Amino acid sequence: MTAAIRAGHAWSVRRRRPEAWLEVARMTGVIMRACGPGRGPATPAELVAALRRPLREWLSGCDEAVADLVVLDADGELTEETYDIGCDYTVELLTGLEDPGARWLPGWSVHRAEQIEKAAFQALLSGGDEHYTRGRRFIVEHPAGDQAELTLARNRLGLPPLVAYEEIPVERRWRGRWWPCPVCRWPMRVRASQVRCDFPRHDAVFALTGAGALHPLGGVRRAPRAQTVDGAVCVDESVWRYFVVPGVVEVRLHDRIARLPGVHTSLYPQKDVCDVAVWRDGAGRCEFTLDVKDYASARALARKLEDRPIAAEWLVLPRYRRGQVAELRRLLPDVPVTTEDGIYQRIRRAADRAGGAQ
Repeated sequence: MTAAIRAGHAWSVRRRRPEAWLEVARMTGVIMRACGPGRGPATPAELVAALRRPLREWLSGCDEAVADLVVLDADGELTEETYDIGCDYTVELLTGLEDPGARWLPGWSVHRAEQIEKAAFQALLSGGDEHYTRGRRFIVEHPAGDQAELTLARNRLGLPPLVAYEEIPVERRWRGRWWPCPVCRWPMRVRASQVRCDFPRHDAVFALTGAGALHPLGGVRRAPRAQTVDGAVCVDESVWRYFVVPGVVEVRLHDRIARLPGVHTSLYPQKDVCDVAVWRDGAGRCEFTLDVKDYASARALARKLEDRPIAAEWLVLPRYRRGQVAELRRLLPDVPVTTEDGIYQRIRRAADRAGGAQ
């Protein structure tokens, strides 16, 4: 699975990254070894053609949850579904060896989230709890923008440089402009006459006119204002996918609960022992601890939590993953599972009952 994603990404950038051809060849070898003789693509050309078909048709032994995944679209670009579900299945392929692809491939296609977190948040982990919360929230709320303005905002919070920011990638520019996703604020991809966020659950897809105006397609998102490319920067794609995307839900849920009367909250307490801790006036302990998980595959999430159980009491899913609740309750019978809306209502009722008893 990881080899297919790496090969797909390499193929999509082959015109501007000469090393992409070697990566496709290298991943062909990985897949040949995994499939066995005569059971999968035997040349780079065969692999690229296979990446345009569902995995079940050519990748033996793939998880049923990703069996229908198509890695490349007709234009040779990664599909939305690859960004959505592929990250759930990323593993290191060359453990203990030098990985040439790690120098230029996006981190989410090479490493697990835990490895990226360790590398990204060294500066945060060296400080106190409040320092960690301020810093992590800053990254979630400022994944892109004018470099000078981002530096001023970070300095006002007393934060050191946190993660690397780089120039807006060329595939996210149009005539000197770029557009932030209305949900996550990261630069949207520009393809022909369409602008969209790579994370499909953000439902941010717009038609681009010749004059540079955006018009929503299908969704209800208001079109964002264009920003100038000069001086603009954004976080790496792996930081966006693993921390900004789920962080949007974590911060949104925390702020929503924090507005309830008589309720106190902590975001990323004790350097992320959980995502949100909640207690009421006069309570001597946390009454709700929440861990938000955003996985496209419920089975992949269940396997992860079996290996690394959460410390929080509640497993909370984004509202757009509500269809996974029943399956996760079956797969993880000892873990309370709900959605961000479900836990909010539960906490609101508890706060109402406590207020009525006083």
